[in-house]
Amino acid sequence: MRNKTIIAAILALASLFAAEASCQIAFNQPGSFAMRFNYSGWTLDPASGPEESISQMTLGLSGFVPVRDNFEARYQIVSGYNDLDMDGTRTDMSGLGDLRLQLAHSFSRDRLLLSAGLNLPTGKKELDSGGERRIIEFLSRDYLSLPLRRYGEGFGFNLQAGGAAELGPFKCGMSGVYDYCGSYKPYEESGDYDPGDAFSLNATTAVTSGRIEYTGDFGFSFFGTDALDNKNIYRQAPQFSARLMAALPGERYGATLGMRMILRGRNRRYDPTDGVIDSQLKKYGDEFDVFLRVARSLGTDWKIGGLIGTRQILSGEEDLGKSSLLNFALDLGRDLSRNLGLDAGVMYYTGSADGGDVGIGGLQISGGLRVSY
Repeated sequence: MRNKTIIAAILALASLFAAEASCQIAFNQPGSFAMRFNYSGWTLDPASGPEESISQMTLGLSGFVPVRDNFEARYQIVSGYNDLDMDGTRTDMSGLGDLRLQLAHSFSRDRLLLSAGLNLPTGKKELDSGGERRIIEFLSRDYLSLPLRRYGEGFGFNLQAGGAAELGPFKCGMSGVYDYCGSYKPYEESGDYDPGDAFSLNATTAVTSGRIEYTGDFGFSFFGTDALDNKNIYRQAPQFSARLMAALPGERYGATLGMRMILRGRNRRYDPTDGVIDSQLKKYGDEFDVFLRVARSLGTDWKIGGLIGTRQILSGEEDLGKSSLLNFALDLGRDLSRNLGLDAGVMYYTGSADGGDVGIGGLQISGGLRVSY
């Protein structure tokens, strides 16, 4: 018996293309590619000070190539345009992101998986230290949901190994991923920035009870030390994440209830002159998400879904206060033929950040075209 479902979960946990993975290492799966457009607009209304806003438009291309049975390749690239209005100054930036490639091969009747990926530095780098840097710093705010937060980085690669097994009624999988991140020059007047490498351990399990399908994903991530011109400056905190979902599938109606938790440790900042630790504080607070999605099939070709969710980010130990968001979404999809499909969606966000001092409103509109061959 093939363990396609659990192999898919292993890759979805840790690969570069987690958002695209729906079924991996599937026998006779055709090649495919997809184009996706996304518009995101966010408005921040501080209790004191002028209103701030940012809009982002992205266009992404991704594809799947079945090399042969049990061996596949995937690719992904995104371009984006940003328009920031902040402190009475308007700035825009556009550019291409890095090209990402991933190869995966399963062995032993889909019980073992090996995967390797490349990050090719095709994206925009050496940004100016004025408006473009302000945009990147704005995109890094943790309470914003945006498809593109960074543009070009350095050359990188990842290596992944995983395994799957059936333990009674449970289908279980584990994997480990090593990410090498090469150095690059992020800004025109900066030195060579070398992000720390990363390592993660991931586990997933699935079980069916009655008509309900339960899944659980768990992961630990550890990060190396960032350096600027070969001098240590920062180390990202270790992180634990967990996601639990219960799905009730059906021919006409389906529902999914999900919960996610992210627990973060303390970051470490270094004095670049002598390498002494300056501070050890939690920059981003722990995070808790809950969502409910209901979907319905309309005839044989159309599917419609609705979602309601909440995202709670606790206060950090530096400057970031608590954030609280509610989101509502509606999505629609149709298979135009056996090889062609369309989908579109809209999501609205409302809430507050910095302990209630900043009001937040957001809108995201997306659409995609899928083609198999």
